[in-house]
Amino acid sequence: MRTDIDAVFTDFGGVLLHLDFERCFDAFHRLGAETPKEILFKSSEFVRLMRNLETGQIDDDDFFNGLRDLLHIRADNTQMRSAWNTIIGTIPEYKLKVIREIRRHHRLYMVSNTNAPHFDYTRAELEQAVRAANIANPDAIDNNALELMKTGILTVDDYFDKLYLSHEIHAVKPEEEFYLKILNDSGENPSRSIFLDDLPANIQGAEKAGFKAYLIDPEEDLRKKITEILA
Repeated sequence: MRTDIDAVFTDFGGVLLHLDFERCFDAFHRLGAETPKEILFKSSEFVRLMRNLETGQIDDDDFFNGLRDLLHIRADNTQMRSAWNTIIGTIPEYKLKVIREIRRHHRLYMVSNTNAPHFDYTRAELEQAVRAANIANPDAIDNNALELMKTGILTVDDYFDKLYLSHEIHAVKPEEEFYLKILNDSGENPSRSIFLDDLPANIQGAEKAGFKAYLIDPEEDLRKKITEILA
């Protein structure tokens, strides 16, 4: 492992977690959505609605009300939430091992543009994956990991030194404010930190903030990529 690196900041969706945009829109289509996805995702109304949700400026109900209007559907909020969460895919077991190995040698932070509905759902999914794989965090005894998960003592938060979630820190990548907030709070030196993300704009923002930033292809073998970066 590299001795010139103290910390690793990694995105979540797209790097660790698979996101399925097609499945999500199909779920809304089954609820009667009339707006084509090509128009929806590029519309200024949707972009503004998403930013407000991901920066914590509006709550779940406000978001689903706005999205319902944009999609021209009459689904209730329970149906909207269920469809919205279908975007959340799987977390391969080997990636849990990758982040565990990173944290053996470096401080590890999650940095994600996300929202409360998605992350609450994702947290539960990740903890289920951890239980299934019976993988402990670096500070726990392997044999006790499964029991710790069952009792709630060991959670997704234990895999990272800290989670920086956009809806909690009220800032989003690639805006400069996001990088300044995570650096000020963590106290890390960006020149001794690695930043991983699957979006070029977020990588450019990280580089401007002084990070050693690496673009991650969601389809590539993360284990191999991390080995190359940290060797």
